[in-house]
Amino acid sequence: SVLTSDLTGRVPTAQFCSNPCRIQFCSLEMVVFREDMMSKMCRHCVRFPSEAADMPDHFVKTVLSQAHLCPLPLHARPVYWMYDHALRLYPQPDLVVIGDKSD
Repeated sequence: SVLTSDLTGRVPTAQFCSNPCRIQFCSLEMVVFREDMMSKMCRHCVRFPSEAADMPDHFVKTVLSQAHLCPLPLHARPVYWMYDHALRLYPQPDLVVIGDKSD
């Protein structure tokens, strides 16, 4: 495509994936997801963590307990239902990488 032709010319072995990307390596399954979820989760949380250091732990527990990469209400994050299955984490993969910005 036009967007990736320059990079493909410089790095011919480059692979472009969707978001989220599921990678199968031997018997391991990895999910890579790039989204700024922490700030959205803080805006819409019911019980805010008592300390700022608990926020990453709270975020991880929420994502894993919901088994979904975007556990937000529909008014906060609309979902295109035909592709919602790509955001599900069932069965749980061996590794989940969430690329989020941090301040």
